[in-house]
Amino acid sequence: MSKKVYFITNTLTGGGAERVMSILSNYLVEKDYEINFILLQSGEIVYDMSDKVKFHIRTNIVQKDMKAQIKFIRSFMKKEPDALFISFFTHQNLFTILASIGTRAKVLVSERNDPGNSFTPKLTKIGNIARNILYKNRHVKKIIFQTQGAADYFCNKIKKKGTVIANPLKDGLPEPYTLERKKTAVAVGRFNPQKNYVLLINAFAEFSKKHPDYKLEIYGDGSLRKSIESYISKLGLEDKIELCGFCKNVHERIIDAGMYVMSSNFEGLSNAMLEALALGLPVISTDHPPGGARAYIKSYENGILTPVGDALEMTKAMCYMAENPEKASEMGMKASQIRDELSTDNICKKWKSVFDGILE
Repeated sequence: MSKKVYFITNTLTGGGAERVMSILSNYLVEKDYEINFILLQSGEIVYDMSDKVKFHIRTNIVQKDMKAQIKFIRSFMKKEPDALFISFFTHQNLFTILASIGTRAKVLVSERNDPGNSFTPKLTKIGNIARNILYKNRHVKKIIFQTQGAADYFCNKIKKKGTVIANPLKDGLPEPYTLERKKTAVAVGRFNPQKNYVLLINAFAEFSKKHPDYKLEIYGDGSLRKSIESYISKLGLEDKIELCGFCKNVHERIIDAGMYVMSSNFEGLSNAMLEALALGLPVISTDHPPGGARAYIKSYENGILTPVGDALEMTKAMCYMAENPEKASEMGMKASQIRDELSTDNICKKWKSVFDGILE
């Protein structure tokens, strides 16, 4: 008998957590699981999904309609009392748990970002209280964390429900690049405050004074794109910094870059960073909470970590990569060894073991 799972998310138009959902669904649907998606908003599905996966898209949407979202999720929980309902985003986790109250639904939630930065400053106190109460609810059978640092943020009662599972690498990544690298620094990620692209641009501006032959390419899109464009213009760096937009074949575009640079203030566990490591790129990353970069980068062994918000140290790291190409390549080759550990098969087996334990 097949086991039924419902992934709950706003859209599948992009994003790291959504990519992991798509990988898991394609894996599980071939392992006697019936996979469904509850999409709370309409939009293009940008991931290659199995024809066996079913989609349930909410219509008649009103902005900030929390009650309507909960009601929509609850309707499936009532129809499918033996199914497992999975949510990956903190606010959505809370809605999903609230929807399950008074039903027989089994819920799995995952913290995909830094739990210390899940809520806006005004909502931090009440948000943390609500999360601490709801994560202890009996309907929550398991909580998946991406790093041990994220798990350690919570009290023991919640932590006992937890399992740490890293992100899987995308299948079909190109083999690590071993030839001479281009004089480019690259970054991949959404244009939002968390990514702190202003830090990256400031660091590159200083780096460029010593290495004027380098260019910076940023791949991604988002709400801050226009303000970032204005900031680049203000610094007079239009000819040195290119905003490349969302790119499906981004790995082929960045694989021969001189370095990959990540400037985030915080992250869950960045897929883009892990993929850069797997591609053998020389990687520079902020040592952001709750420790995703630190879990996979040993500074000056397989990459370089810099303090959050420190443009000077990021500039120094970029100069080191540019001025020590042999050492940079050596770090990249060591970094690419994560391929086996984070293969789709290895990570999906861990998820499947969790699902089997809940649904058996």
